[in-house]
Formats: sequence, structure tokens, C-alpha cells
Amino acid sequence: MFSICKQNHPATGVEHAISCYFFNKVERCLVTAGANILKVFRLVPDVDAKSRTERYSEFYPPKSKLECIAQYQLFGNIMSIETVSLANSQRDALLLAFSDAKLSVVEYDPENHELRTLSLHYFEEDDMKAIN
Repeated sequence: MFSICKQNHPATGVEHAISCYFFNKVERCLVTAGANILKVFRLVPDVDAKSRTERYSEFYPPKSKLECIAQYQLFGNIMSIETVSLANSQRDALLLAFSDAKLSVVEYDPENHELRTLSLHYFEEDDMKAIN
């Protein structure tokens, strides 16, 4: 028996957020997850011409704004998200947990500008599944 589900509008809420080196080891990004949508934001300094004469420091940073630079739609609702640094990698990988004890390790692919799945894991024993 199969059921059909069509999502009319993408998720707009945020359920999980982490900071990591998503694109490279130089720039930290904010990664948010809501339902099945993964968004990546960059922090952009909002400096206008008249305030360029001001001196900024670590304790007095300029005003900043978030810029969404990537968005990915996944095939399941994200239950948890965590970042991990893998050996000899140019960027951080993401651990994405889904319902029914499924775990995905993904990383940004600069050639295709998409997510690349590094590994998939599932724990289908009844004692490993989440109780709903």
C-alpha cells in the first residue's frame, strides 16, 4: 500500500541551526534545517559609505545581515543535525538524522554546487527505532 503526499509550500520554520565551515575552511556559515529544507547562510557586513570611517573591532563589529547562499530540499524531515570535520577534507560534513533511525553524512560538492552523500546508515532493529 502506497500513499501520496505532495508538499505545496516549502517549509519556512527553523527547527535546527548550526555554525560550520560548509563551503571551505575560511568562512563560517550558518546552516538551518526546517522540515525537509536545508539552508546555508553567510554573514555579510552591512557597512554604508558614511560609517566606513568608523573603526571596528572584535568587541565592536559592524552591523551584519544574513544572506541565503544555498538551499537544498531533502527527501525526509530532518530530526537532528550536527557538524563533523573529516580527515583531509576541505570543509565540514553534516550528519543528518531522519526518522526511523536513519543517518546520512553529506558534504558540499563544489563542482555541482549540490550536496554529496558520503555515507548512509540505518538502524532498523526495533530497540534502535524512535518511539513515536
